[in-house]
Amino acid sequence: EASALRLHRLRLLLDLRRGLGPLQLVLQLCADEGNVGKLFHGINYNGKVCGISGADGIPDKPYLYWCMNSAQTSSSLAINLKDPICVDTCPGSSASYTGTTFPTETECKEVSGNQAINSYKTVVIMNRYCFPDPATFGSASSALTSSLNTEATDKFMQELSSLPAAWPVLLLGFFVSVVLGYVWMASLRHCAQCLIWVAIILVILITFFVGLYIFVNAGTLSSRLPEGVKVPEDFGQNEKIICQVLAAVCWVITAACICLACCFRNSITMAVETIEATAEAIFEMSSLLLLPALKAAVKILAFVVLAYGFCALVTTAEMSSPNDTSDDGLYQTGSTTSYVDSVTSVQGVSRSFHFTTGEKWLLVFFVFVSIWIECFLNALYQFIIAYAMAEYHQSPVDHDGTREIGGGCCSLWDGLTVGLFHHCGSLAFGSALVAALWVVDLIVKILEAQNQEKGNNACVACALRCLESMVACCRELVEFLNKNAYVYMAITGNAFCDSAKSAMGIIAQIPGAMAVLNGATLVFSLFGTIFVAAGSGAFTFLLTNSKTFADQDSTFFVESPTIVAAISSVIGGGVALCFMLVFDMASDSLLLYFGLDLQTGSSGASNAPLAIKELVHNNS
Repeated sequence: EASALRLHRLRLLLDLRRGLGPLQLVLQLCADEGNVGKLFHGINYNGKVCGISGADGIPDKPYLYWCMNSAQTSSSLAINLKDPICVDTCPGSSASYTGTTFPTETECKEVSGNQAINSYKTVVIMNRYCFPDPATFGSASSALTSSLNTEATDKFMQELSSLPAAWPVLLLGFFVSVVLGYVWMASLRHCAQCLIWVAIILVILITFFVGLYIFVNAGTLSSRLPEGVKVPEDFGQNEKIICQVLAAVCWVITAACICLACCFRNSITMAVETIEATAEAIFEMSSLLLLPALKAAVKILAFVVLAYGFCALVTTAEMSSPNDTSDDGLYQTGSTTSYVDSVTSVQGVSRSFHFTTGEKWLLVFFVFVSIWIECFLNALYQFIIAYAMAEYHQSPVDHDGTREIGGGCCSLWDGLTVGLFHHCGSLAFGSALVAALWVVDLIVKILEAQNQEKGNNACVACALRCLESMVACCRELVEFLNKNAYVYMAITGNAFCDSAKSAMGIIAQIPGAMAVLNGATLVFSLFGTIFVAAGSGAFTFLLTNSKTFADQDSTFFVESPTIVAAISSVIGGGVALCFMLVFDMASDSLLLYFGLDLQTGSSGASNAPLAIKELVHNNS
């Protein structure tokens, strides 16, 4: 038996390697020809990228510098924005230098004529660019910065390029998210009843007072919006009516929440008791407490690796930098800075990639496989939880209500090995279905964007939106089917299709209990995700505004704290979902297993928690 099991595992590993062969070839292409530095390093006048190795780069000169158009005097500065060069150090950036003029840059002769032109005092920005020193050439520095920000896409890319420098704060934000996730888990175990009613009361109060505010300010609401918030063109003509309708909608939601809280009070109480029983089961299966943190770390690591691979694959395409042949220049005379009329953009920052048909198909393949890998990790995570709950469900209960759980500390390892070595094909098949629908949804969104760029044909837009809705609906159904198939598979060991069919038959027998439990789980998951994401984002925003990350001379300088905080909130939300999925999957597993006992006629001897039994009996 042991030798047969080892042979089975060896064959599985060989099949896995064979299946990932095409991905290995793509990753090898990324390693050989790709370089992520092409996405954000400066580009000189010859199209070479500063600070990267290879035929397209200049590895020993990492900084981009704009030469002067003519010799500098004590009161004037003229910069050539069209033909930047790569330099090994920014002129005058070292503390040992004094004054405003420095030795000539050799390459400046090629872009500014054969005359010998001194370099001007600069500072290092984002560890990549040599900007005029603000203390000496304040208006020139400000003008260059504003010209870089004229292009919205370029500005956004510059802000994103500061993310590598913010890795310490993002890492700390990840750990803060994990801690907040465990705080939420503990609160569900001990005070879920309090949390659910606080959430319901908050929703009632928020919707009521938001509706009241909109109603009172109907007709003048647009004048109270923050700067930069744009309203639709026709909003002003019907503002009062629109505001009154929105207020009415808010009050309808308030009334609906009050009715649900009153009419379904008993169901809510039973659902919350089920959540508490689920939390108790998770804490008794002690190794499951490590699973959310491990999944968050693995998912983020996989995302970073795959995102890096995608960026590297993009850079294997032919790159070009916009080449403006006009006489661009930035001039400072005394305290005044001006441009010649032909200035359009600062060269050396923007870039574009041109893909062949084959390269486009490689990108589509890489996106599909990346989504498939993420979906497989999610499926394996769901199976491990379901397998642990199967062990818990089958554990005998003593006369005093305690369970004799053998191996609760190893349930994570048990579920991992069974999932990988016995149900890997089923998990991969279910994941492939979800990944395919995600890719189709992504393609539809791309087609919608192209339709808007080409005139926004109303018929095409309507057809694409209908198609997008159908794809999203199919994806939700497949994800629901997969989840319950994995639950049934964990306790019976059946194949994917048989498990999916049997699980749907059980759910059809207990629809009321399933609906009530899913509703309660959704509320807890929503508020838990908001709690963790908001806490992580707030922590990151405060930290990035500290001196270490706000000082432009710092190695960890962050261009936009808001962008970093938003990324940290997204990471926190992803970590929170790992914790929320534990409760969602564990509660559904315990409910489905009791449904299986009902179906087989063994409900009387079932080891399901008492809260699960009462939920089913009161909603059947």
